[in-house]
Amino acid sequence: MDCDLVVLGAGGSGLVAAVKAYDMTGKKVIVLEKAKKLGGAANFAHGALDFKDSKWHKEAGYEVSDPPDITGRFFDWLVSKGGAESFFKIAKPFEKSREDIYMPARLEKYKDMPDPSIGPGWLGSYVINKMVECCKKAGITILTEAPARKFITDDNGKVTGVLADTTDGQLLVNCKACIIAAGGFGSNYERLKKYWPEDYNNKKIHFLCPPGMMGDGLDMAEEIGAYIDRTKWGFNYPGGFFTDGPGHHPYSYTINSFIGNGMLPSINLDGKRWRNEGGFGGDASIRSQPGAVAYAVADDEIIETLGPKLVERADCEADVRILSNYRADIEYEAAIDEEGASGNHTKKADTFAELALKMKVDPRTFVETMERYNRFCDNGKDLDFGKPAQFLKPIRKPPFYAFFGHRWSQCTKGRNGIAVNPRFEVLNAKGEAIPGLYAVGDGCTIYGGLVLVKQVPMGVSSRGRAAGSSAISGDGGDQDAAAKGAGAPVAGVQGGPSGGASAAGGPVGAGGAPGAAGVAKKNILDTDPSPCGCLNAALYSGYYAGMYIADYFKIVNR
Repeated sequence: MDCDLVVLGAGGSGLVAAVKAYDMTGKKVIVLEKAKKLGGAANFAHGALDFKDSKWHKEAGYEVSDPPDITGRFFDWLVSKGGAESFFKIAKPFEKSREDIYMPARLEKYKDMPDPSIGPGWLGSYVINKMVECCKKAGITILTEAPARKFITDDNGKVTGVLADTTDGQLLVNCKACIIAAGGFGSNYERLKKYWPEDYNNKKIHFLCPPGMMGDGLDMAEEIGAYIDRTKWGFNYPGGFFTDGPGHHPYSYTINSFIGNGMLPSINLDGKRWRNEGGFGGDASIRSQPGAVAYAVADDEIIETLGPKLVERADCEADVRILSNYRADIEYEAAIDEEGASGNHTKKADTFAELALKMKVDPRTFVETMERYNRFCDNGKDLDFGKPAQFLKPIRKPPFYAFFGHRWSQCTKGRNGIAVNPRFEVLNAKGEAIPGLYAVGDGCTIYGGLVLVKQVPMGVSSRGRAAGSSAISGDGGDQDAAAKGAGAPVAGVQGGPSGGASAAGGPVGAGGAPGAAGVAKKNILDTDPSPCGCLNAALYSGYYAGMYIADYFKIVNR
């Protein structure tokens, strides 16, 4: 097959990139997807609707920035595709509670799903559906069950084609450019273990990640000379989305909410408490506990005290509806556990000893642990871990419950991903762009001062931080100015030197504006990398890569 642009991966970033590139160029686009189903990790994504400076904001009376924030530009583009009014609403400035623009209800197909904190049915699903609709209108070809395996390059290193496997045999897609949007390696345990052996330590982790995310795109890129970031990230969230538990996710949302409350003592498989449940103290990492799992223990009185408070604190209609069923959810899990169903369901018993047997912990140790904990509650002082007095409530009124908790991991969010510059061009080890090759989404690591995440985890130096509330500063009033030669959008970078110049002419500066003064770096890789972030950032990366492809085609077609 022949095309101008081939996109590897039909997830959120890939589909956005494909449609935006077509919008800007009218070129022929083919999308190759490894899985049977479209959407990738975006299917699981809820997405934060923290859009700013959109046309909707202006019409609703908000003060908007000039130039507008990237989030508003992206939302305006999404709205231009039609139908947004049926799914999104905007609060007036005086009635805003959490988000300006919000999605009041899950997509109809998924409205009865029991966990409102994750997809499908939220922003990820909406964008996937809308982009697929746009692809059909534009004649963009999407091939499923067609994993890409190898890049074809010419003598100058320019990407000229992609070899892929299909159900009909091997396929060669000849192209002028390629965008890698194949995700990270969130399902590749051995690679995760290589980078974070302390956390991926052969103990239990639930992977909330598409099984196909093995790092194929990274391997293909590295084979033709791309630089793969091997920084030893010091984040508290190794491998991207990572909870060091204990969490009851993605099981019952209500039970997970109980576990997250500091009132319930957390018990490991030795039958002992192991942390300050109301904060920090002791060994706050579950990874070192037996099996890397734990149980949160409650009695009937705590359930009836805490349950209504969880409902009262809920800040959206979906949360209220789900959390209101807290008692039914708990009893449902306890019942299927009694029936011997596989899985780590809620345990229920009338005595501590009986509960211990169901938890498969030593009854004597567990009973002693609970009696000691109850004495701390009576005295208002936790002598073992220093849990604050307001969280100390004795566990005495049967029936007793034990809620299973474990760690979970989802995607890699650019940790140890493909190095790209602020125009999302793939870089080699010298910081030079590989002609015709771009990367977006979970599988790319941003170099050169562009930061797509609004909140930076502890441990990232100031050079990798975005300043202010805007993820990316403006590139001028025209939302497509960057694609018309105005250069790359650049985040405000605090206290660091210039990241050099992008290979395609997009200046990288140190003051929050394109071309800001700074000492040019000989190698763009000398600057700090920044992980691409979550769903919203992945979508923005696809949006901008689609624009920069237009610049590239102008150059190659001269």
